[in-house]
Amino acid sequence: MKTIVHVTCDFPDPMVGAKTRSVQNLVENTAGHYRHVVYSLNRANWKTGVVPLKFGVDRTALSYGAPPKGLFHASRLKPVAAWILDDLRANGVSPDVIHGHKLSVEGLIALDMSQALARPFVCDIWGDTDLKICEARRDLAPKWKAILNDAAAIFPCAPWATDKFEALFGIDRAKATVLPPIVKHDTFTEPTAAGGPRLVTLFNMNVHRRKNFAGLVAAVNEVAKSVPDVTLDVWGVGGPEALSEVTEIIAKAGAGGRVTLKGPLPEGEFESVLNGYVAFVMPTLRETFGMVFVEALFCGLPILYTQGWSVDGLFKPEEVGYAWNGQPDDVVRGLRHLIANEQPLKASIAALHARGGLDPYKRDGVVATYRGVIDGVLGT
Repeated sequence: MKTIVHVTCDFPDPMVGAKTRSVQNLVENTAGHYRHVVYSLNRANWKTGVVPLKFGVDRTALSYGAPPKGLFHASRLKPVAAWILDDLRANGVSPDVIHGHKLSVEGLIALDMSQALARPFVCDIWGDTDLKICEARRDLAPKWKAILNDAAAIFPCAPWATDKFEALFGIDRAKATVLPPIVKHDTFTEPTAAGGPRLVTLFNMNVHRRKNFAGLVAAVNEVAKSVPDVTLDVWGVGGPEALSEVTEIIAKAGAGGRVTLKGPLPEGEFESVLNGYVAFVMPTLRETFGMVFVEALFCGLPILYTQGWSVDGLFKPEEVGYAWNGQPDDVVRGLRHLIANEQPLKASIAALHARGGLDPYKRDGVVATYRGVIDGVLGT
């Protein structure tokens, strides 16, 4: 069995348990095909050195010291690469391929490890975070280019990520394969009529600014001038400050009777609840991917998403909903379009599913994509 060494900041571990499960899902769903050795990274502000904590077979959490805001970013990752290399040698692990799960952080480590071990590495482009770091640290542009040039394969989260990194640093598109995260809800539910202009959104309230919630509420109010019975249900949880801020946004907009905070979505009722709306709407300002958009499509629900972010480029907008262009009045146009075209859009999504258009975003589809690229790198 071939061995993949994963270097990732996004893997739940005993140091930080509340991380996205995207990497963990990929590892768990390909465990029968490869041996996965995982190093889960956690930055400690203003500390020095590397502190390990084993939390399972082939699982190690690492705390590494580095200042905030990207200070000494590359230099503080050098000891992390060195520690992992020493640990691999001490445990007799010889990786067949190294996977750095974020270009701007883990990619630097994977590049060093690849050069030290003479083993190929693959690297993700994880949209928003990678763009922020790579644009902020233009002095490291030679490193970003080296990662993109030397990687045996590149996994952008969506086509727009490839486009933006090609414009910034150049990229060999032949090496780039879109690898979406594995979503939790990937069983298709046949669309039903909502029975009224009922819209829905779902997000973590703590990041309501990035989700552009205030802009969405304002747009719903504007739509209400021509569609008086339009409503927006808001599912999700957050801390007390965030919930107070979101409540204040609704109150100041005078949308209390139109926009309703629903709290956490009941476990096991995701598909049945979402299926009863006209559309899922979330005009985010920046979004790496947004698994909920894909999950909404599996619920038969049209979506409003943002051009140049999230799931842009994975689907034709006219087939799945509306791609918002970033201007406030375009959210209004998008909501009106979704309400007016509920039935044809839902029929289009059902047809997309019927011809296999959603298959690449199912668990088996993502696994097949990953295995195809990794096996190609390994020559197996």
